[in-house]
Amino acid sequence: MQLTWDCKENATSGHCVMTHKEKGQIKKQMKRCQCTFQDNSLHGGVTLTVEVYVNQRPISETLVYTNPGKEGTAAQNFSCLVYNADFLNCTWAKGHAAPDDVQYFLYIRNSTRKSERECPHYLTDAGTNVGCHLQDLSGLTSYNYFLVNGTSRETGIQFFDSILLLKEIERYSPPHNITVNCNESHCLVRWEKPRTRKNWSNREFQYQLDIWRQSNSGHSENQLIVVSGDSENRYNFPSPEPRGTQMVKIRTADARRAHWGDWSQPVQFGSEEPESSLVLVYVLVVLGTLAGGLACGCLFKRFLGSHSLFPPIPRIRDKLKDDHQIDHQVLSEKFTCDAEMGDKEEILTVTEVAEAPASP
Repeated sequence: MQLTWDCKENATSGHCVMTHKEKGQIKKQMKRCQCTFQDNSLHGGVTLTVEVYVNQRPISETLVYTNPGKEGTAAQNFSCLVYNADFLNCTWAKGHAAPDDVQYFLYIRNSTRKSERECPHYLTDAGTNVGCHLQDLSGLTSYNYFLVNGTSRETGIQFFDSILLLKEIERYSPPHNITVNCNESHCLVRWEKPRTRKNWSNREFQYQLDIWRQSNSGHSENQLIVVSGDSENRYNFPSPEPRGTQMVKIRTADARRAHWGDWSQPVQFGSEEPESSLVLVYVLVVLGTLAGGLACGCLFKRFLGSHSLFPPIPRIRDKLKDDHQIDHQVLSEKFTCDAEMGDKEEILTVTEVAEAPASP
């Protein structure tokens, strides 16, 4: 962007100042009655000031640059996105004060000013251009100047312009060739960096990994894992055997801005067999424990119930047999006692004497 003026007197030195609403004052040195600025957006208006010295006397002049047209008619909510390395989409909305017959047009110019083009494929809404699609990004440089102007039969339409760095508006694709290799204790995830508009080094990327069990609802309950591009596109994490079926997906962003792209397709690793066999063993152990406990409880309850509800029934006495057993026991005991007391007894002799007959 060049600011020029007529040099009617011999100016020995001087400088120019651009006062920008967003960037403040931008100062440049004068060269042959002109100053050169880098591209800046002008839709908000700028104030340009020239200060020179003629015969050691300062001279200044000011130019106020405004956006012509009716206020509120310019395109608004302008944004652009580079995706899949080869495509560019830009969208905007109709100004709130724009008339019904307004029509917008997009122009793109690279930083070298050697390539300028109008949008080849417009996206429309009710006949009004509200977007642009580019399938060829050749000719664009690292930063480019975007201009949306408009026309109407009713009133003048203000323009909107913006300077965009393609690296900042590029949304990266998912990484390629995702593989997972596991041993007895760990798993290693590897991938390749995505294809981008320019071949950036690994350190220009960062990655986000989501690892979850297949039994979950399609995403991890844990915190997402962020891996730097300096890690050689690999991530090693503990996963001891036996491990169930797990899934991993990865997305990419610029290393300086966490503007994440789309997720990759999930990659499966692990096996269902160890997990299912363990579950079966656990189920059998639990069921066996419950069955054993219930059986013991039933037996114990039955034992207590049989003693409380059915006490022992008295046996009918056999008098003849019982008396014989008692007499035998008594005689046995008496004989034993008499035998033990035999040495201590005294033997007495008894003589029977006949009684004399009574006298008459």
